[in-house]
Amino acid sequence: MAVDGVERRIFAEKLAIEAGRLALSYQEQGDLKVRSKGVLDWVTEADVEIEQLIRRRISESFPHDAVLGEEEGDDTPEIGEGASIWVVDPIDGTTCFVSGLPSWCVSIACVDREGEPFLGVIYDPSRSEMFSALAGHGFAINDRDVPAPSKGITDGLVGVGHPRNAPAEPTLTFLERLFAVGGLSYNAGSAALALAYVAAGRLVGFFESDLRAWDALAGEVLIRESGGWSTSFMRDGSLMTSKPVLAANRASASALWDLAGDMLEGCSRPNVHGPM
Repeated sequence: MAVDGVERRIFAEKLAIEAGRLALSYQEQGDLKVRSKGVLDWVTEADVEIEQLIRRRISESFPHDAVLGEEEGDDTPEIGEGASIWVVDPIDGTTCFVSGLPSWCVSIACVDREGEPFLGVIYDPSRSEMFSALAGHGFAINDRDVPAPSKGITDGLVGVGHPRNAPAEPTLTFLERLFAVGGLSYNAGSAALALAYVAAGRLVGFFESDLRAWDALAGEVLIRESGGWSTSFMRDGSLMTSKPVLAANRASASALWDLAGDMLEGCSRPNVHGPM
């Protein structure tokens, strides 16, 4: 997997940049065709075109791999089929994208035949920032290694997302507990970008009560390779079920578990003891 993984990482980074440039070209044109999937849940022509681009490039370079994407989610590959499964979100943070805000990204992950995510690439076109990680090869931003973050829960901001069409209670409960211990929250508008910020040390942690694979998997790889801790999205063996996600740097992991652990069915308390 090592050589193959490096090849996939280089490919995914180049593909994310190509996808990001296409997204920016749509944003600069204005007058996007937007279709509603629900309250504040939009898909644009850019989302669709970019996912088609990503699928086409993967098919050309890795014809035996499967692809799962947000906009064509009826493609539901099973673990063990093909060499690997690519899990992609062409634009995570579409509401921000449509609103002209910079908080959106391209997210690309790769899962092996055993169901383990081993590659994560999150590209922020607005800032030309590439967050990239390959299992066993570390985490980098624009090809530069980043020191492992180590801020405590009250030394920075905790990212908190709220899923559309989901009960408000888990989010409100987490926020109430966070505020009670003196923490502060931040909503990036993109779960994938918030997870990249945890890996980069810009956020001390992140919680969302209901995420899909295309929002969570790339960030999970980034965080683990940065020395942090994250719940395992594949803990139930399924790419298709949504589930709560908690992630943190090592210094904040136990404290954040105390706030959200009872909402994380199937997960174990992080076995970490502060900075590496």
